[in-house]
Amino acid sequence: MDHIEETKLEVPKEPVLFPKTLNCLIRNGEPIIYPQWIFNNRKYNRIDYEVELAFIIKDKCKYVKANEAYDHILGYTVFNDITARKIQIKDITSKLPWYRSKSLDTFGPIGPRILNHLEINDPHNLKIELKLNGEIKQSSNTKHMLFKIPELLENISQFFTMEPGDVIATGTPSGIGPIKPGDTLEASIEKIGTLSNKVILEDKVS
Repeated sequence: MDHIEETKLEVPKEPVLFPKTLNCLIRNGEPIIYPQWIFNNRKYNRIDYEVELAFIIKDKCKYVKANEAYDHILGYTVFNDITARKIQIKDITSKLPWYRSKSLDTFGPIGPRILNHLEINDPHNLKIELKLNGEIKQSSNTKHMLFKIPELLENISQFFTMEPGDVIATGTPSGIGPIKPGDTLEASIEKIGTLSNKVILEDKVS
């Protein structure tokens, strides 16, 4: 909710869905690549971090009811929803999808592990935090999520068949901000651990 307030977006009446493609995914310790064309373009050169709790689907399922949601969840992990912010804003004002601002290569760090859902009594009461070069930039608790996990899975699964291994990231707290090459991001969630990735400038090879 506080992230909605800081971005001055309208409070959604239902979850806002957008995809992040497989080319986004990188593991703990792998670099986030800052595209040269964005770095050199004042019109577009802002890329942001967004720490999020993510949950992993256990089995193939559709039309999941909220009270059955946890039966279909394998576990939880940390996700960093890297976003090309100025491109996203341009697309929002043009009433276009958020697709390109969210799905650039390496814009989906995930890890450092999957914690089995049975090891977390309440995923809606976990400290969530992001540090940029050792300085805390985001600090909140998952209890402030606008839509809870069972509600999210019920909503999403009415549109799409969920497959084992599908990842659903749940949204970020306030404190979003820009990154630059050379930065180190540490995204942490209580009980799960810390996802650490360094930002590097793209080395374009012809």
